[in-house]
Amino acid sequence: MKSMMNVFSVLLFFSCLGLISCIDKSKVTPTDDTAYFPLKAGFSSEFDLQRTIYSRSDLPEIRNYTIRQLIADSFKDLQNHWVYKIEYAAGTGQENWKTDSIIPIWRTTDNLLVQENGQTVLRQVYPISEGASWNGNCYNSLGEVKFRFTRVGLPFQSGSQLFPKTITVIRQDDSTLLSRNRYIEIYAEHVGLIRTEKSVLQYCSTPDCRGKGMISSGWKEISVIKNFGKI
Repeated sequence: MKSMMNVFSVLLFFSCLGLISCIDKSKVTPTDDTAYFPLKAGFSSEFDLQRTIYSRSDLPEIRNYTIRQLIADSFKDLQNHWVYKIEYAAGTGQENWKTDSIIPIWRTTDNLLVQENGQTVLRQVYPISEGASWNGNCYNSLGEVKFRFTRVGLPFQSGSQLFPKTITVIRQDDSTLLSRNRYIEIYAEHVGLIRTEKSVLQYCSTPDCRGKGMISSGWKEISVIKNFGKI
């Protein structure tokens, strides 16, 4: 456990070195926007996840999963930030969860950052405002990717659950005659992430179907929250 914490701390130290160049501290404004991703140890969210795989030669293949996101214990990094570990598990609930990954997430005065696939991603910036955009890869060596807030403060209905105040983060939304790449996240106040939509699609490019939106390959993934609360 100590070795894992040390690894996280080292990663966070080098990530935080980039804060000086990416953030103008004179523009920091204290807000309560952190409620859109509350960091509370023991808080759990369960999601129904559906993944659809497309192939031009076969019917779409649909796979269904149940995923749990658990904010586990926390520790302080080298910059004195509280870092929380999020455990992701798949299963059928109760005692059948099997943890398959653990990632660190932490907050500074004006940022929410998380390690995704070994890279630090700037998931949210504060204060939250309609149309505000930022480079989600500001603290890693990957290419610039613009994230953007939209539908700030609006309600969102998910099945039978109504979330009075939400925000949507558009991480990617690119479309051409030959492809469609989309990645959005919806967060609810006092709950956190409630819905994710990802799609990487290639469209038919032959003369008989070009421009008709016929999917030739790719995948689409949608996760929707069904339960949440302290465990």
